[in-house]
Amino acid sequence: MKKLISFVALTLSGCILFAQKSGVIDKLSSDTGLILNDSITRLLIHHSSGDRAYNYVQQISLWDRQQNTGKYNDAVDWVKQKAQEFRLEDVEVEKYVADGKTSYFGDTPQSFWIAEKGELWSLKPYNYKITSYADLPMSLVRNSYSKKAKAKLIDIGAGTEKDYEDKDLAGKIVLTSNYPSGVVKKAVWEKGAIGIISHYSVPYWDKSNRLQGDFADQVGWAGIPRVEDKAKEYFAFMISERRAEELRESLKKYGEMTLYVDIDTKSQADDFGVVSGVIKGSKYPDEEIVITAHIDHYKPGANDNASGSAVSLEVARTLNNLIRQKKISRPLRTIRFLWVPEFTGTKAWFSRHFKENKKRILNLNLDMLGADLKKTNSFFNISYTPDWNASYINAFSSSIVDFLNKYNNNRYPVRKDFQIISVNGSRNQINASMHSYTRGSDHQIFNDFGIPGVAYSTWPDNYYHSSEDTPDKVDPTQLHRVAFIGLASVIMTAYGDSSNVSDIMNLVEMYGKRRLKNDEFEARKLLLGSSDIQNDLGFSSKIIQYAYKREKEALRSCLLFSGDRSTKKIIEEKIVLYDQEEKLILNDIQALAKNLNGGEDIAPRASSSKEKEAEKIVPVRIKGKELNAFYSTYDILGEEYSGKYEEIEQEIEKVLNILRKREAGELRIYQFEDVIASYSDGRKSVLDIRDALYAEYKIEIPLEVIANIFEVFEKAGVFRFK
Repeated sequence: MKKLISFVALTLSGCILFAQKSGVIDKLSSDTGLILNDSITRLLIHHSSGDRAYNYVQQISLWDRQQNTGKYNDAVDWVKQKAQEFRLEDVEVEKYVADGKTSYFGDTPQSFWIAEKGELWSLKPYNYKITSYADLPMSLVRNSYSKKAKAKLIDIGAGTEKDYEDKDLAGKIVLTSNYPSGVVKKAVWEKGAIGIISHYSVPYWDKSNRLQGDFADQVGWAGIPRVEDKAKEYFAFMISERRAEELRESLKKYGEMTLYVDIDTKSQADDFGVVSGVIKGSKYPDEEIVITAHIDHYKPGANDNASGSAVSLEVARTLNNLIRQKKISRPLRTIRFLWVPEFTGTKAWFSRHFKENKKRILNLNLDMLGADLKKTNSFFNISYTPDWNASYINAFSSSIVDFLNKYNNNRYPVRKDFQIISVNGSRNQINASMHSYTRGSDHQIFNDFGIPGVAYSTWPDNYYHSSEDTPDKVDPTQLHRVAFIGLASVIMTAYGDSSNVSDIMNLVEMYGKRRLKNDEFEARKLLLGSSDIQNDLGFSSKIIQYAYKREKEALRSCLLFSGDRSTKKIIEEKIVLYDQEEKLILNDIQALAKNLNGGEDIAPRASSSKEKEAEKIVPVRIKGKELNAFYSTYDILGEEYSGKYEEIEQEIEKVLNILRKREAGELRIYQFEDVIASYSDGRKSVLDIRDALYAEYKIEIPLEVIANIFEVFEKAGVFRFK
């Protein structure tokens, strides 16, 4: 028996030693398509747990953890405790002031809003409770002011001008299908209503996925702005579509309703916490991979974003366990975990740390990623980095997506060792995909700082930003799969060096060529559908040129892993081949245009006077203003520039409407003024920025609009001109 035990122990240790000696990163696996050693792939799958992550989701979902509200820091303390339990190093809660005065890269978090009580009752014709903060915290709209009052209920529908006709709202409570902020000016500040009840539940950016009334029992999430004038203080409650229809039926049947509100809230300056912890790198400790997850949200907020916070914890637990058990060696680079309030927390963290002598090399952003794909009508995707911030990570992500689809789109695959499911999870097909760069979460902040950042997400989601975003809509299997994705991405980055850089470069080149084929397709499609071949030949050429530029930069990003002479030589040789391919494709595009033009050559279009002028304007972002958003300039420039803002808004809306008609998602075009600004690198002119935007978004943005945006930034002290 002792001999048998010794043999087993020797065999196991031999397997572990083999895994370490053969390398974490290896040549491309014929089985997985990953550049991870197959033994490492199995370790990451079978030592991580979606069931554990699901338990974390359930716990985090118990808190109403909206930014700068009373319970947010309770969730922070719990995450800190788990990070310490999972043996992250240097775990701390960094405190940042939220007082309505202190700004972080142009963001000024409001002071804390503390709700002690919030109840809405019907008194007549029947006495019953409609909703309360205690029962559903999100039913009391954030920033509502204290109030005790009896008042009649008046239905104002959507709050159009016609809805207000012949209605006395003074001292009343209004019922609306509109967002509370959409009716406050007219209903409360002009006509004297004391508060609002809304059954708005679908944000405007989600109306391509669900419509008002699709889910009659959902309560939507809303906030209202703070006011300086005490006479303008008001409150708002959110209720479901079904409950709203009940109230309307009562109004029709009995002629009137009397309601009672009892609200006790206060505002106070306080600190919000950001949880930080690391796994220190053994060789390059000052090179950091940063994993972010926003812990804040309404209760329950299970998928958005208890799921991301939970997966981040599970990645930390799994990695540290594998290191402690000597199944893998300590990473070469440091891995930092951040749990933040979305946007505000990341900007605050950067404001304190961006001058440190550390190199942040990658961001993996985990945001609403654990949805049960069938229950929520969702798909899993990973975003590319923006084309102007090309990176090796896009190839890593693409290879992982291909691996997942190969072994996780059958309920009972032959290769059980590569199937990722959880004990209590589904066997849903994953059908994962890579998506064009989207904004709308913390990875955009890293990209805006020049640090490649990608986002993992399940989208759309039938229960997004509603009371029905509950743990039962989250799938332990999906959590497990995303934990693996995070682990694999981290491992490939954290362990890359001169011994495996050639494997990394080959992967980047392979996936780069696949993307380039799609870019060529887009360029040809533009010409084949063109009504102005001369003009569109120029833009189709730009699609090709910027695509090749992106892939050349992706190759150069591999220098992170080895900057020696031989690596540089290989990269430059590959780039020479790319240059040759690019010329051939451009010649093919030119030949296609000639053919479409009846066989006649097409002369290059002469530059217009506007283009010549735009070529002279080179915007440069000012140091320390890397994250200042376009909206942050409003507070600086004020009313004096209101006409300019209105002009820009109208022109941008025209662009966005065209993109919407092409079914571009709202996160793809989120804060589009900042999308435009992100293309400035201190070298590109306004003309270059227009062309680069066309190559990525396939739309010509008027030069004067781009110039106007940078003019506003310049006046606000965020940009300067060369």
